[in-house]
Amino acid sequence: MLVYDPTRPLVSLHLPKTGGTSFRQVLQTWFPEGTLHLHYSLNGQRPERHDLKAGDCVHGHFNGARGFGVWHYDPEARQCIAFFREPFDLFLSYWFFIRKQQALGHPVKDLEDDPSFEVWLLRRAADQAEGHNSHSFVWQMPVAPGTEDLDRLLDERFVFVGIMERYEESVTALARLLGRPLIDLPHVNTTERDSDFNAWRRIYERWFPDEYDIYEKARARNAALIAGI
Repeated sequence: MLVYDPTRPLVSLHLPKTGGTSFRQVLQTWFPEGTLHLHYSLNGQRPERHDLKAGDCVHGHFNGARGFGVWHYDPEARQCIAFFREPFDLFLSYWFFIRKQQALGHPVKDLEDDPSFEVWLLRRAADQAEGHNSHSFVWQMPVAPGTEDLDRLLDERFVFVGIMERYEESVTALARLLGRPLIDLPHVNTTERDSDFNAWRRIYERWFPDEYDIYEKARARNAALIAGI
């Protein structure tokens, strides 16, 4: 993986349901006012383009399938960081999150016809088969899916990859890499689960192998980073 260069901007990819809201609070501590920029859609509009300077960090949701991928804003981005999560666990967490939003009265387009978990999963599998599963985190990588070898992608586009299953160790390793202080980790925007869909796990693994390819490679690199603390 690349060596962190503090004279260049940092691009923090907030993959949904990987602790990105909590991690944003960490970044707000590490990057003084004016050097942390947020990349989130507002009222259905695409995130604004930021004029990043040396030492800046931009953090938020990037999604190439929806027209606001990293490559739409900075195709040469080479200082990316991201936290990854076991793909089925991530998928489940997102399901429970949008169900909670619906229960709170917020409109959720994916749930307008109140689909069951099975129906919602089958819809994502159909999107996957047609090559436009915009819900998948593969579209949130720095390059379009299939345009760059995965090993090359992780080695030449990222300076750090974290793993949710080793969150605290990952943040500690990242703090050392960036030369930032260790802090107590916040945990916000969590969602309780009221059902068990674990029987679908093996099916998910078969239907979404591209997610597992990225995850397993990221996990191996994360283990090496943590071992080097």
